[in-house]
Amino acid sequence: MSNKSTKKEEELQEIDKKILKLLSKRNKLLKDFKDTNFFSYNNNFIENIKNGMFLELEHEKIDEKIVYLGPEGSYTQEAAINKFGIGKTYYSVNSIKNIFYEVNEDRAKYGVVPIENSSNGIVGDTINCFDTYNLNIIGETILDIHHTLVSNCNKIEDIKIIYSKDIAFDQCSIFLENYHPNETKYEYVDSTTKAAKLASQIPNSAAICSKLAAKTNHIPILFNDIEDNKNNKTRFFIISKESTKKTKNDKTSIIVQLPNKYGCLIDFLNDFKENKINLNKIKSHIVKGISTFFIEFDGHKDDSNVKKILNKHSNNIKVLGSYKKEIEDI
Repeated sequence: MSNKSTKKEEELQEIDKKILKLLSKRNKLLKDFKDTNFFSYNNNFIENIKNGMFLELEHEKIDEKIVYLGPEGSYTQEAAINKFGIGKTYYSVNSIKNIFYEVNEDRAKYGVVPIENSSNGIVGDTINCFDTYNLNIIGETILDIHHTLVSNCNKIEDIKIIYSKDIAFDQCSIFLENYHPNETKYEYVDSTTKAAKLASQIPNSAAICSKLAAKTNHIPILFNDIEDNKNNKTRFFIISKESTKKTKNDKTSIIVQLPNKYGCLIDFLNDFKENKINLNKIKSHIVKGISTFFIEFDGHKDDSNVKKILNKHSNNIKVLGSYKKEIEDI
């Protein structure tokens, strides 16, 4: 073994000793910890450590960049970290369109985009971008959406203005009705992360945001889990120029534009029944003034029964990708 290799090995061993020492100290602190919210964070932390150590070695290259909808501290960043683990090269852009652009221009290997929320439905911007760009869905991930109220104020009565994204206000309407009188002003901003940043800087203000955004902006959490729907979830797609191989549990997403004729949609859907393909989702959406259907079904685009439908309706279908199914629906 060369002197250079020996030195690297000694450095690694020294790092490992420090890690083990810190983990031992951490475990001792955990024994007396009673905060249940922290244990939820702790489980995520441990999972991210595992992802960061093993996924890095087994699946990913160090220089593969991942772009997400920012700014830093957003729910999309949290979804990206949950999917890929820590130790990756992440960066944010300010729109879904720019995520597609970055991946299309090879500035990022993967992009993470929201596709639907259990409370607010399909994300139209994502569907529109799939119509414009020829990128593939190679995976999906689901994130539980929990909102927090954060502020530097010690008393809730001192809060005069609350910042957040319009959707977040809608999703926390019951909490706001119960805890805030009419004189409290609500101000819409572009993202919940921006809201957290404003609340950290402006006196007598607060924000509705994620725990990650609160941590990123170093602002205290006054209330956890203030969303109306405790089962609020958002599904995200992982997009890339790559495509995926078949597994034993695949899902395929397509967008379809059909002629505006009597029975056309029924005839199209009957082809799935005849080929014994289970449909998971069908949503209508307007793309460039044209009625478009976002459809998902069990199976891979390379399956023989799926190929029959794709070939028959090739002029009307755009395949967005086949990927391993993580969930039936949200």
